[in-house]
Amino acid sequence: MFIRKRKIKILVLFALGIAVISFAVRSVVQSQLNKEIVYFKRYFEEKKDVIDLFNPLAIKQIPEEVIDQLYKTALQDSSKKNPKNQIDWSKYAYVTYATHANYICNSLIIFDALKSYGTKAKLVLLVSQDLVEPEKYDDFEIVNSLLRRLTEVGGDQVIIKFMKINKKSSDDTQWSYSLNKLEVFNQTEFDRVIYMDNDAILHDNLDELFFLPDYIKFAAPLAYWDLKEHDITASYNEVRNYEKLPINLERYNDKIIPRIKKHKMIYNHLPSLPPNLFLDTQNVAQDIIRSEFSFSSMFDHHITKQPNKINFASNLMVIKPSQETFKLLRDYLIPAYLKKEEGYDMDLINNDLYNMKKLIRKQFNYFRRIRTHFVPEVLVLPFGRYDVLTGSIKNRHEQSMLKNDVIGYRRVNSEGEELPKSVDEVIQDAKYIHFSDFPLQKPWEYESFEEIECHADELKDNTIEEPEKTCTAWNSAYLTYMYSRNICWIGE
Repeated sequence: MFIRKRKIKILVLFALGIAVISFAVRSVVQSQLNKEIVYFKRYFEEKKDVIDLFNPLAIKQIPEEVIDQLYKTALQDSSKKNPKNQIDWSKYAYVTYATHANYICNSLIIFDALKSYGTKAKLVLLVSQDLVEPEKYDDFEIVNSLLRRLTEVGGDQVIIKFMKINKKSSDDTQWSYSLNKLEVFNQTEFDRVIYMDNDAILHDNLDELFFLPDYIKFAAPLAYWDLKEHDITASYNEVRNYEKLPINLERYNDKIIPRIKKHKMIYNHLPSLPPNLFLDTQNVAQDIIRSEFSFSSMFDHHITKQPNKINFASNLMVIKPSQETFKLLRDYLIPAYLKKEEGYDMDLINNDLYNMKKLIRKQFNYFRRIRTHFVPEVLVLPFGRYDVLTGSIKNRHEQSMLKNDVIGYRRVNSEGEELPKSVDEVIQDAKYIHFSDFPLQKPWEYESFEEIECHADELKDNTIEEPEKTCTAWNSAYLTYMYSRNICWIGE
């Protein structure tokens, strides 16, 4: 008995010794790494005009003005008749998916709009095989009629692909089929695709998104609706007071746009996403260290389970399809999520594919090993243009955010005053408006617009400054859909 107790005591002391040594080593390495991080943050800011290395310590946001200039430059280059610069539109595609007849109708509306706005890219619908099988779907004849209408509207631009669907067996929510959208990563015949949830309306084509920097594999807007007012205030303070950078967005655009015209690197000049939104602490080294020591794997588990204040939205994504990425999804991630009671496409993307904390760790670790070979893969798109929720139109805080959709930065005049923007201007500038108005249902569930029409005197948020304009803007989105859905009418 005495010997056994002595062994236990020795084991406990040994474990404590290992813990103390590990903690001491972690502290020393963390201190050194913090110095390294501070050095490189300063280095990239001071040398960004002259170096050809990518900054690994930031996740970058790209303003709409920069996106437009990239597209304009690509079009100008293609007009010079150099074969290397010619745009092959067959290598680009818009992609949606459908697991119900209503969503085929939505895709028809979206594709018809894209055609009317002049896109030359392919229009791809991923549709459940079950929808055209009489023994599995009662309305299969309606589905076939809608698919024929799609090809009539889109001609050879439209590509219809049938897929075997994945569904959570014990899940009857509206998101139970959402993992199927990840099939978009498998569309490898295209150089770049724009995925869109099709319960939305468009105000223009999105062709400019095909011409983001070629090294970017994934770009998406932020799920801005998760941010509180104090998060926005803290983001401005983070940029101005901690990062010591200007918050005037025009100062960034004024430097970047001339560089695009000269075909120079722009990544390091883009505004960074404020780190306080996706790191637990301003001590970046602490997050990196916790993932590097085997003894500390428990700490890394602790970190990754802590939610970010902000994540990528998944209703609009710009993707470079990849067999490697899709294999990871098909063989490991999707099967794992199908077994979970909760967890859908957006969770998978933000927890497993493009977790912002993990991105910073991966980027910096790779940069430290092979500096000249590090290339970023991710960009943040401006949500005011590419992901307005209809519910945000009637929410004072979210409506305000849409005016400055590069988080941590503002569009201001020469006196430093924020440029005014009315709610109707916000909606006019939005290219993609997504129907999300809980507790309202999706618009196709209503027979007439009058059932859901917004009236200024009935707005729940009585702090909205322009109630009449707000209702007009909100109503316009639903009226557009109600009118557009006539294209789906199937005659007797």
